[in-house]
Amino acid sequence: MKIKSGLIGKMAGRMNTRLALTVAVLATSALAAAGCSGSQAPSGQAGEKEGTAAPEKRGSISMSIYDRGNVPAEEGTIDNNRWTQYLTEKGPANIKYVPIPRFESLQKFNVLFASGSAPDLILEFDRSYLGQLYTQKQLMPLDDLIAKSSTEYKKRLEQYPAIKKATSMPDGKMYFLARPYNNDPQQFLYVRADWLKKLNLPVPTTAEEMLAVGKAFTEQDPDGNGKKDTQGIGLSFVSGIVLNFMFGNGFTLNGTGQNPWVLNNGKVVHDWDRLKAALSYQKRIYDAGYTDKDFVSDKNGQKLFQDWINGKVGIRGGTIGGTDVKAYETLKKNVPDAEVIVIPLPKTEFGQFSPMLNTPIQITGGINAAAKDPVAVMKTIDFMSTEAFETMIANGTEGVHYNKAANGCPEQIDYDKFRKEVSYALDMNMLANFAPDNCSGLDKKLNPTPAEKDMGEILKKAREIYVNPQTPMPGITVKEFLPVLPQDLEQINSNANKTILDLANKMIVSGSAYTADQFIQESKAVWEKAGGAKVDEFIDKWYQENKDKAILMKDLYEQK
Repeated sequence: MKIKSGLIGKMAGRMNTRLALTVAVLATSALAAAGCSGSQAPSGQAGEKEGTAAPEKRGSISMSIYDRGNVPAEEGTIDNNRWTQYLTEKGPANIKYVPIPRFESLQKFNVLFASGSAPDLILEFDRSYLGQLYTQKQLMPLDDLIAKSSTEYKKRLEQYPAIKKATSMPDGKMYFLARPYNNDPQQFLYVRADWLKKLNLPVPTTAEEMLAVGKAFTEQDPDGNGKKDTQGIGLSFVSGIVLNFMFGNGFTLNGTGQNPWVLNNGKVVHDWDRLKAALSYQKRIYDAGYTDKDFVSDKNGQKLFQDWINGKVGIRGGTIGGTDVKAYETLKKNVPDAEVIVIPLPKTEFGQFSPMLNTPIQITGGINAAAKDPVAVMKTIDFMSTEAFETMIANGTEGVHYNKAANGCPEQIDYDKFRKEVSYALDMNMLANFAPDNCSGLDKKLNPTPAEKDMGEILKKAREIYVNPQTPMPGITVKEFLPVLPQDLEQINSNANKTILDLANKMIVSGSAYTADQFIQESKAVWEKAGGAKVDEFIDKWYQENKDKAILMKDLYEQK
């Protein structure tokens, strides 16, 4: 049994609820920048468990590794530390690690590919970018390589056949690497239940009811300090995304995750009505003074986050990773009587929906078409896909960083030691199997803190109300499973959406000077002038030709 690590906050991405991520995010905020190598590789314990003998002739490969700037100086650097040493020494190949700045990864990869020095094993969470690499013929087809040279990853495809479906391109061949994942909620709508009780308000079930609650939270001094200094409804970052989802609209105002297509009488169409309604709602919140007037400049939601933990926000969209557990813990210290609940997204004229869920199949990489030793790359992928490697990277060394509890799950020995010596390397588990098990998840943590226990209960409640096909996420499928756009269409889509995003923020904050009708009229003109109709036609054509074999929204709720 094992505790599985996860992605640290994909922005626009995807945020997960696993215990190792909880620790990892907390660690990220506490660790210093990287320095010189001084750590020792772990013993052969995990290697012995894996039973993986070095091949007679070792290959040599290169692989990318995210650099988050969180490696303690005494541990070395992200490309030379105890865990990279362990993988090289115990794995099947000599490895050159190529650091990739986590939040500038696409720029770095572009430079590397342009110079002909991109690594053999590309580990990257952005499926859209991997799709671009495919259209540029920078990725290798994997079917024959897996059939002839793989053991562990081949077993994964047999156990989870939907992975082949998710990673195959129009030519029928697989080009991406992926892992099974949980479909837990990734985003939540949080409400201060103690404020509801104090003001004798019901939990809002419609958009209008939530607006009324936001008004009361702003104007009726719910924190009791005699000042008008509370914020009814947050709009920054995840909060805005959740509000768009509430109206069944997938055109988010952050990042590149715009997914504006919906089904209408069996045809895929570009949605403008839901977008108009969602942004009009946010404009009403802004105009009424129920939110922070500077929310547009709060790109990553950090100001809203601070206002929340200081007890000044009533309704907020958030996640349940380590950052939000820490936020809850800090909130309880600042406001001991604070009570937080998660609620269903209120109904709108378009129906009722849920916020973003994790994708049950997560695409995490590919193999460079120019790799000189693909077999060695595949064997390394196999090694990194084993349960023993995953357990080692997620938890550290048994007896040093964790012990097995009575239920067989890892129990951390010393959090500070784990944070310093293990947590910085969790991205090395990007090929790990993250399907749910009996040890994974905040709600399964042994000896949880009071904050972790409360948030674990919130996670359970969120599963009940959000993971429901009757209140689905908006769209025909998640962005990861939409078709890869040809380069010319990707350029049209990207450029037009950047302009529309600017217009959307302008509309929310401009009062009567720039109305929702003006925004929609101008946005449609931008889309048409850029050639957006070609993109819409491409998506509809793909749907009509692939609706019986593509992974659509309904399929995501059936994946277990």
